[in-house]
Amino acid sequence: MYKSFLITLLLFCVFLSAPSAASGTHDYSFKVSRGDAFYKFFFSTGLSGELLKKLMASDERAQRLNNIYPGDKFRITLNDNHELDQIIYSPANDNPLFITFDGQSFNYGKASIQPIGKLSQTIITIKKSLNYDAKKAGVAAEVTKMMVDNFSWEMDLSRDLRKGDKFMLSWDGGKTPIAMVYVGSRKTIALFSYKNTLGQNKYFTSKGATINDTFAFAPAKYNRISSGFTKRRFHPTLKIYRSHRGTDFAAPSGTPVYAPAKGIVKYKATLSGYGNVIYLKHGSNYLTVYAHLSKFAKGLKSGKKVKKSQLIGYVGSTGQSTGPHLHYEIRVNGIHKDPEKIKLPKQSFVPTSAMPEFQKRAKKILQDLNIK
Repeated sequence: MYKSFLITLLLFCVFLSAPSAASGTHDYSFKVSRGDAFYKFFFSTGLSGELLKKLMASDERAQRLNNIYPGDKFRITLNDNHELDQIIYSPANDNPLFITFDGQSFNYGKASIQPIGKLSQTIITIKKSLNYDAKKAGVAAEVTKMMVDNFSWEMDLSRDLRKGDKFMLSWDGGKTPIAMVYVGSRKTIALFSYKNTLGQNKYFTSKGATINDTFAFAPAKYNRISSGFTKRRFHPTLKIYRSHRGTDFAAPSGTPVYAPAKGIVKYKATLSGYGNVIYLKHGSNYLTVYAHLSKFAKGLKSGKKVKKSQLIGYVGSTGQSTGPHLHYEIRVNGIHKDPEKIKLPKQSFVPTSAMPEFQKRAKKILQDLNIK
């Protein structure tokens, strides 16, 4: 029954596709319509299901072939023996993905890459989100995560991106880009790779500094630590034992509270337990919390970007509190950490001796990308 269905499907696809053969090779061209699937085009050329299975298991990039849309195009080329030679997938809104087959294994050309001298370039144009559009452009998930980890220090990728914004990646043949540049209507953020003597590769601005900050230990001047991080503490107002997942800094009411590192205001509210509270997001992994504030800094609101040492509020005793203090939390990927013990990332710098060559390369990359 399956064979009968497959034969009918093959005949149907061949009729719809009307492939054309050239001398010496066989070139089949297809344009995707509503309801089409890649396997229809693949089978219509006479290629086997076993080869399709091998293709799909060869590399995660092959999964792009399962997510096609009306207007996308395919070109499948066979050799003289009617064996697969090449597949070119051309999405309607992206550059092609090239897949060649040598009879044993599949080889993938970098999608969305155009030569720039000795380098190559990937352009991600934002239509929905960075994750979605990077995947459509053929960018590996680990590279996308690296982009998120870096650019989240300067912008909220879930709120600040606009349709038409671009991320431009420069490559020199490695698995990670040598430069990552965001180009928006209001600003440009350019980051360039540099490998230190330990072999660690990080991204730096053209001034030679990583985009993240070094955190200050305490966000306010305090008299003493009145309560530390513990899994079991007797709550002074609830009169029960419960975990205390932060550090309490005792300080007079009205003491200024400052951002310990640059970030984005994720949340600002008045809650029954925390009282007046602020959540700051730093990069993609770190969140800090400031509770029991007497009041917020003027003009502070959700989505607002704050600099390191910028005033965000004032110590108070709002919510479930018996006296003025700042309850301070640090969360890493949603998990509470002890602010007194956690080792937070520090800002790094390109060595002075390497700066001339680093800046020369950065300038050349921006020129190649036509970015001023």
